[in-house]
Amino acid sequence: MSVHVFDLSVNKYEAICKQPVVAKKKTKLTHIEFNPLHPIIIVGDDRGYVTSLKLSPNLRKKPKGKKGQELPKGPEVEVAKMEKLLSLLREPEHITF
Repeated sequence: MSVHVFDLSVNKYEAICKQPVVAKKKTKLTHIEFNPLHPIIIVGDDRGYVTSLKLSPNLRKKPKGKKGQELPKGPEVEVAKMEKLLSLLREPEHITF
């Protein structure tokens, strides 16, 4: 099993990084946590093992804004971006009368 890292602002279909986490084929990854302060991802599997991954510096580059423009920051901005992208993939709710 592998962890795939995507930069959704660049390409939502192709991972920019793939990192093998478990060697056994029957092991399932069950949890993932992102550290809000450091570029670290923690992955847990169904056997109780935990793997810590540190993102490479080239995967941590922030987009550059236009000159004099300040880009919005913070977890709320990232959550809003993720919700927008996920809403494109979800099926629309059917309204029945």
